[in-house]
Amino acid sequence: MNVFHKVTLQSLKKNRVRTLVTIIGIMLSTALICAVTTSFASVRQYAIDYLEFTDGKWHAMEKNASKSTYDLIACSGKVKETGEISLIGYAKIGSSNKFKPYICVSGFREDEDRIIPIHLTSGRMPENENEIILPDHLNFNGDVDYGVGDELTLEIGDRKINKKKLQEIGIDDLEKAAEMYGSVIDKYVLGQDVPYAAMSDNDDENVISAEDLDIKEIRSYTVVGIYQRPAFEDFTAPGYTALTVADEYTDDTQLTVYYCMNDASEVYDFINNNGLNGETHSTLLMFKGISMYSSFYSMIYGLMGVVIVLIMFGSVMLIYNAFSISVSERTKQFGLLSSVGATKRQLRKMVRFEAASVSFIGIPLGILLGIVGMWITFLAIGNRFSAFIGDEYRKPMRICISFKAIAAACIIAFITIMLSAWIPSRRATKISAVEAIRQNSDIKQKKHIRTPQIIYKFFGLSGVLAHKYFKRSKKKYRSTIISLFMSIVLFISASSFTAYLVGAASDSNDNLGMDYVLTLYDENNYNNPTEANELKNRILSTENITDVAYFSSQYSMGAYLKKDCLSEEFLNNNNNNTNSRFYAEREGYITADMTIFYVDDDTYRHLLAKYNLSEDEFMNKESPLGIAVDNIMSFDDVSGRMVRRKAYDADRFDMIFSQVKQIDSYYFSYIDDNNAVYFNMEEPENSISIPADECVYDIVLKIGKVIEERPYFTPFFYNAVIYPYSAKGFFPEDEQENINVIEYAIKSSDKAAGYDALSGMMKECGYSDYDLFNYAAQADSQRSMIIIIKVFAYGFIVLISLIAAANVFNTITTNINLRRREFAMLKSVGMTAKGMRKMLNFECILYGTKALIYGLPTSFIVTYFIYRSINEGFDTVFFIPWKSVIIAVMSVFIVVFVTMMFSMSKIKKDNPIDSLKNENL
Repeated sequence: MNVFHKVTLQSLKKNRVRTLVTIIGIMLSTALICAVTTSFASVRQYAIDYLEFTDGKWHAMEKNASKSTYDLIACSGKVKETGEISLIGYAKIGSSNKFKPYICVSGFREDEDRIIPIHLTSGRMPENENEIILPDHLNFNGDVDYGVGDELTLEIGDRKINKKKLQEIGIDDLEKAAEMYGSVIDKYVLGQDVPYAAMSDNDDENVISAEDLDIKEIRSYTVVGIYQRPAFEDFTAPGYTALTVADEYTDDTQLTVYYCMNDASEVYDFINNNGLNGETHSTLLMFKGISMYSSFYSMIYGLMGVVIVLIMFGSVMLIYNAFSISVSERTKQFGLLSSVGATKRQLRKMVRFEAASVSFIGIPLGILLGIVGMWITFLAIGNRFSAFIGDEYRKPMRICISFKAIAAACIIAFITIMLSAWIPSRRATKISAVEAIRQNSDIKQKKHIRTPQIIYKFFGLSGVLAHKYFKRSKKKYRSTIISLFMSIVLFISASSFTAYLVGAASDSNDNLGMDYVLTLYDENNYNNPTEANELKNRILSTENITDVAYFSSQYSMGAYLKKDCLSEEFLNNNNNNTNSRFYAEREGYITADMTIFYVDDDTYRHLLAKYNLSEDEFMNKESPLGIAVDNIMSFDDVSGRMVRRKAYDADRFDMIFSQVKQIDSYYFSYIDDNNAVYFNMEEPENSISIPADECVYDIVLKIGKVIEERPYFTPFFYNAVIYPYSAKGFFPEDEQENINVIEYAIKSSDKAAGYDALSGMMKECGYSDYDLFNYAAQADSQRSMIIIIKVFAYGFIVLISLIAAANVFNTITTNINLRRREFAMLKSVGMTAKGMRKMLNFECILYGTKALIYGLPTSFIVTYFIYRSINEGFDTVFFIPWKSVIIAVMSVFIVVFVTMMFSMSKIKKDNPIDSLKNENL
């Protein structure tokens, strides 16, 4: 260690308070950077673990693969391992689920690392072709109960479409079936090229009824295990997947091949170079850092980069001020060293050595603090991550200590520190030795300083002296003002970021106001409202239930709306089409999809009373007025963001719905060249065409009120129109398929207890739990997401605030310490302790006011840019977090006054003579 290093260490020891505050600042900034990088690594690893558990560890898969394709993949030197599922056949299993009547027997070749996710709930994996494992949803979804040890005999065959049966349901050829019902190849069938369509609306049962099973063989199995529903079984699959040991592969074997690459980054090239048509596990690969697109990484790294830059900016200001003050304090020391031969390079090395010395202490402590902080954070809220991921993966998130993340935090922190020390070191070497010794560059006053009379009037001579010193020593005051300025900007900006982020998360997830919805498909409820009211009263009398509304709805009804009653925003963004097959353009009108809610009369009356609306007008059985819900939140496909739009520009207007006349023995299909085409129900090959103007007619519904506050039984994402339940019957029977479904929107004071009480009541009434959906549980996952955002955001705010407070404390205490000789001189000429306090109080006001004048407008500008950034993905309104502004204003003066008083308490006992003699101050 050379003499310059020894001098530097002695200086650090002598100024213990400043050194300690600097180390604390480095610790906080390093801890914050470490928290960001470690959080990113932990979330990334959690996502990888979740995807590998639920979807599998495979990198790519090849469906409909032949044995030759399998050999190509398996024998490639670039493929690490494979796992295969082969189709053996389908068999009737006695399922009560009419949409899922089969069991799909599949061969499974277990891979060493289990790249295909199979999760046993009981038993073991099959060890030969006579053993089988069954999925657990065969029991609760299909009412077929088999346990471990049961024997099972199956007639296995291939699914085929029966053309005669197909014609019976109105389809004369397979191509037409594909056109009407979707994909020709089932989404799940492993390569079996049969013309079966995936489930589609209300037609899926008809399609299944047109199938036959071509029996190939009979096999007997012993059930050796039950496993969770596999991720590779599509929800529209017609069969429950049962797994056994695979048969020997032949040229006719149809396979789905899953495989992992030795180098995952080569997967896309491997697929292209070998002419494969496979699907990649793109989400898993994306989290592992491999993607065909850069947008994901741009977003993640960009967000992390913004946060780290913000931290670095605050940290640089803190550490820069510390070194700047240190250099200013040691100016005379540098002059003396220069006079005895020290070079500029050696002086710069002294400052850098000082930075390195505090770094070697602060950075390791900061890393440790960051890791411990994130460990405690994930321990407290880690289980909330599993709450919104789903029941299939209940593992809580825990900290992932990534050496790359820690190394990145260390490097970023060290760069921050060295950058902070670089500028003061350059400045120190520009001063000549004589100037440094005489210190005549510290204060340069060229003109007389005038003090406003108002300062003298309120603060007397003490205020005048404070003002003159403020003007005379601009550099020293500027550092304090900048510190306070940065504190204000960082605090309000972080608070704004949190407020906008939490608001976006809350609004995007707040789709329904109800806690539970009970859906009943009994037509008696439509024909007999008395029964619906009785059930409503039964639900309302259930423990913890606070409110109930029952309704029927007609979704996506195409409507004509006059343009002059719509907002310009709606006109500019509406796609001007509907789901209807017969809406043509009309001059002065625009088409839009509407959802009509027929809510029970009592609830409708409460709604009328809330807005002081007339029951005579709105519940007139001949021509009732409806209530339209405005301010809809929806996802805009064009801009790719959640938007909130005001649709209507009038309170009263008409909606026109086009309908077609019904013809006996015929069903309407579509309009072609202004002709309505009808097909014969008995003979689908026969059709008739009728001019559209002869069979299309209008139904006019009147709107009497537009409201922006959404009732709890209507979702955000529908253009909702509300009518009383007694007003049903506007549309012909063929348009009332959904109206025979009655739904009960239910609110509860205790979400868990209310759901249990409802389930018990429903069993007593003979209803199934399957009809009751728990939106409250879904809301819990949404609340978990918001809590997670708040914890991280407020943690960020706290640490940023601590960095800012340390910055202010360091700056003010050091400035006060450097003014000991000045205070000693003032005492020697008769300034009392009261006068001294008065002077310092005025200085505090100057600090705080000046910082707020610059800090608040800058904070508002930063808040606006944050708003613009959030608004790119989510439609929100600009607001300023006034609570945070008030806290910032109060905190500025509190921190300044407390720090000033603390600093003065350290020097108030100084002997004026000793202080005047001390030239090191």
